[in-house]
Amino acid sequence: MSEYNPVDNVGVVVLAAGSSSRLGQPKQLIKYKGKPLLQNILDHSQVLSFASKVLILGAHAEEIKKKINTGEFKVFINEQWEEGIASSIRKGVRSSMEINPDLENILFLLSDQPFVTSALMQELLDTHKKEGKTITGCRYEKTMGVPAIFNRQMFQELCHLNGDRGAKVLIKKYPGKVATVSFDLGSVDVDEPDDYTKLLKQND
Repeated sequence: MSEYNPVDNVGVVVLAAGSSSRLGQPKQLIKYKGKPLLQNILDHSQVLSFASKVLILGAHAEEIKKKINTGEFKVFINEQWEEGIASSIRKGVRSSMEINPDLENILFLLSDQPFVTSALMQELLDTHKKEGKTITGCRYEKTMGVPAIFNRQMFQELCHLNGDRGAKVLIKKYPGKVATVSFDLGSVDVDEPDDYTKLLKQND
């Protein structure tokens, strides 16, 4: 696969503003394979050439900034993080457009999907370009979700999401406009202590 060129105007947004209330500690900072989950996703993102790189923080922002090397990412604070993930999506779109008003697409990533790699991102980018769909998302466990790429045709609707409704709402709303990439491990995330225990066991 050839590296996606930034002239294709794809930005990346990492959503990492949640408080991790069910986990009891900032999920962005829990260690997997020797590094924090958030650092893992940032490092994989840095391998690719994106037109803009945005990191959205909220809860625990100061602690996270001290312990994470953000590299080329520009950090934006979502003061409305308690509303839910929609507020971070809105902040991500608007911040990306501030950096690059001509941005054509945004790839959304979460900090707590440990098996997302630069190779998966590249596959999403290649599929998005080849298929020419408005949205390209990941298929796992009979559902579709993030990581996902949204064309600027969807930016306005992304900015009208509210509450704890994520981008998956639009994937379900426009099935005919969606291309998919298989990502069986996409269902693995870390919301509760048991999730983290299971993740560590997978690494044994």
